Amino acid sequence: MEYCAGGDLFSFIEEREFKISESFAASILHKLSTAIFYLNSYGIVHRDLKPENILMVDKSDKSDIKIVDFGLSKIIGPNELCTESYGTLVI
Repeated sequence: MEYCAGGDLFSFIEEREFKISESFAASILHKLSTAIFYLNSYGIVHRDLKPENILMVDKSDKSDIKIVDFGLSKIIGPNELCTESYGTLVI
């Protein structure tokens, strides 16, 4: 796996005391939406997407992202439904 010096998205935002610019948040959401659209176009569902599973390539505010931990992912065909509960439990 490629080394991502920025760490995970949660730690990245935590280091900034949970204060990021609107343009940075918009950039991350656009990159994430594009990646999810790409995966879903091939029928791949991540099923455990959270800030800890999004890595930052570097520590800059213009960093690219990488989605990781596809351990719970599933390929779903055109006529299939995903009815199982998966993901990280929040207590």
